[in-house]
Amino acid sequence: MPGFQETKQIRFFSRLDEDEAVRFEPEVLAGTAQQLREIALRGSALSVRKGVVVFTQQGEAGLSEYDRNIFWDAFGVPAFQQYLDRHNRLIASECDAHDGLHVYGPVSHADGCQLDASPCGCGNTRPRLIVTPQVEQGEMSFCPAR
Repeated sequence: MPGFQETKQIRFFSRLDEDEAVRFEPEVLAGTAQQLREIALRGSALSVRKGVVVFTQQGEAGLSEYDRNIFWDAFGVPAFQQYLDRHNRLIASECDAHDGLHVYGPVSHADGCQLDASPCGCGNTRPRLIVTPQVEQGEMSFCPAR
């Protein structure tokens, strides 16, 4: 997968071999909302211990409450969103507070992004991309695609 490296702790499955994934016993399951939704809705035997990470790209909708609920029901762990640029570089990442996505990449108000610089409940002082209902429902993205 471009932008990511496989290690002993990280495995990539181009097409999910569910038996192999179950044997791997992942702590975290990561993919696009569509990929993860397909796994969750087919009643997978896959057990996840820490969380589900949902990758969204610039120009795409944010992670919806509907999908969060599907992932919780299927895996029993919270879902966290990571916002990536078109080269799979991290722009922003959601924390345990689920109060926006902490910015790690080059975005600003000038890019059309809605940012909140107030303190986050998790203690991180980085500005956060704001999740609006329009972002959650797919009517707009966090920032316009470049």
